[in-house]
Amino acid sequence: MRKEHGFTLIELLIVLAILGILVGVVAMSVGGLTDSAKSRAVTAEYQVVQTAIDTYNTQDVAVDLSNPIPERATAAPVEAGDGSTEPYFNKYLKRDTKYSYGWKADGVELCTDDHPDSAYHCTATP
Repeated sequence: MRKEHGFTLIELLIVLAILGILVGVVAMSVGGLTDSAKSRAVTAEYQVVQTAIDTYNTQDVAVDLSNPIPERATAAPVEAGDGSTEPYFNKYLKRDTKYSYGWKADGVELCTDDHPDSAYHCTATP
């Protein structure tokens, strides 16, 4: 009687097919995570910028009668600074923003074109 060693071609093909299906399932589930992560990152940074605007309007404009925030119709990144240049609220940011923002005069209606949610999209025209 002859003893067989190893696997047949059919057995190997079945294992490869199962592995292919598993890789496909994992790839599909990971694909949606990047969109979710970007959405959360934009939302968090949006809230930081909105807080900086609110702080500037409360502390500087209302109390010290400093310069009001000028309108920015075209969304662009905001650079952190000392508040001596536009936008004046940049002194309340610890670092430059990764995403682009626009706003109306005095910082009302903050918007970004980087957020997948349409409620945050800029409607201002350049």
